[in-house]
Amino acid sequence: MSHNLTERDQQIGLKQAWHGLTTVVDAIDVKDNYLTQWDVERKPLTYINNAEEEVETGFGILVGSDDDEIIGRPMSPSYKPITNEKFMDLVSDAISRLPKAKIESMGSVCNRGKVFVTVSLDGHDKYKVGDREFKDFLNFGNSHDQTSKLWVNNTNICTVCDNTFSFNLNSKEGQIGSAVHRGDVELKLADIANLVDSYLGTQEDFRKKFENLLKKKIDSKKAKQLFTGFLTRNNPREGVSTRCLNTVDSLDSLFKRGAGNRGESYADVFSAVTDYYTHNSTRGGGKIKSNQYVSSEFGLGRMNKQSFWTVINNDNLVSSTITRGKKLLSIVNQ
Repeated sequence: MSHNLTERDQQIGLKQAWHGLTTVVDAIDVKDNYLTQWDVERKPLTYINNAEEEVETGFGILVGSDDDEIIGRPMSPSYKPITNEKFMDLVSDAISRLPKAKIESMGSVCNRGKVFVTVSLDGHDKYKVGDREFKDFLNFGNSHDQTSKLWVNNTNICTVCDNTFSFNLNSKEGQIGSAVHRGDVELKLADIANLVDSYLGTQEDFRKKFENLLKKKIDSKKAKQLFTGFLTRNNPREGVSTRCLNTVDSLDSLFKRGAGNRGESYADVFSAVTDYYTHNSTRGGGKIKSNQYVSSEFGLGRMNKQSFWTVINNDNLVSSTITRGKKLLSIVNQ
């Protein structure tokens, strides 16, 4: 993911986030804030023909309304940008309908290519599973760089380790609060009233599944096999690289000694993975906080955490992943 954080990006919040990049403020107004102070404008892409005439190609590029600097890459005639104004209208509408909701943070990443707003719902934001406390937030996001559609998800934070994990909000009809940048750009949030039910539903689903993970025991040997099988899931025939083995060692260490972990349950395995992809997975070992933050919340780290959650809550996938990891490690140890 190019750019990560640039001088054009800001992170605004009521508290300092785990990545330490937040500008802390006392309050964030839904109508007057960082994302309402600039917007995107579509400019036509042109070329000069043989007659030295300027001709529009039909393609366009987005620029910032405040600085006229490029955001993202050239877009096709069918691509319809969702402006900050429209995005914040949507967030404002949601907040007006949700009980005791307030904006906790907002900002942009990737040279303004992605924007987000994080909202808390007082009374529905904290809960415990076993001895671990979690905090949940509604997260609204949109892209100006054509890398994703508009989304709404539930992001939770394990307070003992600041590991983050995101869920899509789903109803019987599919994902709530998503819109592609095509056609009429219908913002599919007509069912905003269902957001709270969906938000609470994902909380309850996570609680039940995490309670189950706390009960299921696993030792370090099998945990290593599970980590190896997961890391090689897309290229099992290529064997186990040195980098993969180093990552497995890091995950095993977090499984045993990561914050809140005891090295004994599938919950510890999941926490090791979320810890690694939240804090340590990018080049530089997490020391370059901007790279780690963008990966964890918007990029490959986020996708890996979601993929592992799918695996670890499916017994068949767990079994096949451990089997693959066991086979590959046996070859390494020959």
